[in-house]
Amino acid sequence: MSVNGVRWVRFNLVGIMGFVLQTTMLFALVRWAGLGAAGAVTIAVLAAVSHNFVWHEYFTWPNLPRESRFRRWLSFHLSTGMLSVVSNVAVTLMVAKATTLPLVACNAVAVAIVSTANFWVSDRLIFRCAGNGLSSRT
Repeated sequence: MSVNGVRWVRFNLVGIMGFVLQTTMLFALVRWAGLGAAGAVTIAVLAAVSHNFVWHEYFTWPNLPRESRFRRWLSFHLSTGMLSVVSNVAVTLMVAKATTLPLVACNAVAVAIVSTANFWVSDRLIFRCAGNGLSSRT
């Protein structure tokens, strides 16, 4: 399997864990905290983005220089984090309006749509070597 293939698998394993966290939080925020859909999706996505960054640092793209970790964290949250929040809220609400699916199922559709864009941004822009633009890990 190619280096990008391995990263794609690792990225999706981290994404699955983040999705479980996001879904659990979304369910709890709507059911028990009484938040509206947009607020609950936003909070749940931000929790998953933070979770995913930590796992990507240690599992998907290990061995990057520690001294640039804050820059990567900030870039990750400003790019894939914002992309995830905006797209998850928008797509979740559109699917919810167009169907009778529960909110968690609508959010699953949104996550599936956005995952490829998030991988590209992460692999090409966030977790790359500064010198040559390519990721340094296998």
